[in-house]
Formats: sequence, structure tokens, C-alpha cells
Amino acid sequence: MKTRLFFLSILLLLSGIGYAQTERLTNKSIIDMVKAGFSEELIVTKIKTSEANFDTSIDALKDLKSKGVSEKIIMAVMNGKETQNPVQSNALEIKTGIFFKDNGKYTKILPTVFSGSKANTLGAALTGGIASASVKSIMNNAHSNNVISSNRPEFMFYFARNNNDAFRISQTNWWFTSASSPNEFALVRLDIKKNKREMVIGTVNLYSGTKTGVDDVHNVSFKIEAVDDYTFKVTPKHAIPNGEYCFFFQGTIPQGGYTNQSVFDFSIQGNE
Repeated sequence: MKTRLFFLSILLLLSGIGYAQTERLTNKSIIDMVKAGFSEELIVTKIKTSEANFDTSIDALKDLKSKGVSEKIIMAVMNGKETQNPVQSNALEIKTGIFFKDNGKYTKILPTVFSGSKANTLGAALTGGIASASVKSIMNNAHSNNVISSNRPEFMFYFARNNNDAFRISQTNWWFTSASSPNEFALVRLDIKKNKREMVIGTVNLYSGTKTGVDDVHNVSFKIEAVDDYTFKVTPKHAIPNGEYCFFFQGTIPQGGYTNQSVFDFSIQGNE
């Protein structure tokens, strides 16, 4: 009897786990998100990045319409009647990283490696060490290859969804396995010097010691909207001027030879 109860418990546990792993969006999920005040774009993104089991019969579509679901979302429901999560459906292509939206299209920002660093010691030398010396990281070229034609840019952050994803991408895109939200990144405005871009990453002072981190003057505040536990929409709180910018990881760097010598850079060339 005890053996039978043991195996029954195991079966119930496995069935519970299977349900959690195969949970899919339904018409009710969409109605609940609309009632909660989620934007059209967030709901459409959720549909595109989730498994779904929608009822697209005429009566079901009428019900969605009567509950305040827009035609744009209903179209996404119809297109996603039997979808699989693209992050999980193709083991060779795991969607992680930062994507920017421009002209209705999302483009992935690949990390750009610092070409070197330098310390501005002139002020410190002239003041006998009273003034701080700025430590800067440098990137080649005055402008990024990632050009955004809006002063109110929109970004999507995608983080690893499970340990298998984290293992497969850890060497190439480790920022999105170590971090779990955009709060661990800083949005920074870069200085242009000749044919280089510079970012202050710390200061050194003879009396107060060493301070690491991005200069607050160059930080740009942004707001975060969660699509799900692993997907976030990021937008600056205010329109930002034309110039050079980057997302810089400020979270904990994992052990094992990882270095934070890259940023996710872009250029704003809007109409201001």
C-alpha cells in the first residue's frame, strides 16, 4: 500500500511539473491582460514570445471584441493560434540580448569591445592631487553602427529562461544569464573625442581614494515595463538628444575568466 501511494505521489508531482512547463496563453489570458491595462504592444509581444492555445472561432473572436480587445491584438491571437515559444522551439537560436526598435523593426545590438582606457591626470597634477583624475574607457569610431532615428527610442531586453539556455549562451552573451532585469544596466551618454567615443568608468583621488562606476552626469534614466519574467520593454523617461549612447552592465560579473570590457552601443540621430 505504501509503495502504491509513493508511486502515485511521484506521478502527481510529475504531472504538476508538466503542467507548469506547458502552460499556454488562452483567450482568457488576453482578456485579463487587457483588463490589467497592459499596452497593445506589450500584449502582442507576449503573444509572439509565448506558447499559445487560442480559440479563434467566430464566437470566441466576438467575445474578445466585446471585452475590449483591440483588432491589432485579435490579429496577433489569430496568427498565434498554435505557436511555440521561439526561445524554446529552436535550441540553436536562443533569443537573448538587447534589441532596439526603428521604423517598426527590431534589431539586435551586438556588444562592442573597448579598444583601451586612459586616465586624465592633468587636473590632478596641476592641483597637487586635490582634483580627481578621470579613468575612461575608449571605443573606436565617433559613431555607432546601430543608428536609431528617434529621440524616444524603444528597447527590448531578453534574458535566459532556464539553466539550459544559460549554459548554451554563457560564453557569448553572458550578461543575459547573470542579470535578470534591465535594472542591472546603466544607460550612458558617451563623449566624442576626435574619432573615438569615451565613457568615464571611475575616478582616482590622492586623498579620497578610488571610485569606480559610471559618471552620474552621463547617466540617462529609463523606465521598465515587464512583458514577462524574462522580457522587458525599456524606454528613456524623457526624449534624449542626438548623440552616442550605450547600455553598460553594472551587475555582478560571474567567476571563471569573464570581463566586463564591452558595451551595447547605439547612435541617436532623430529630429529632436
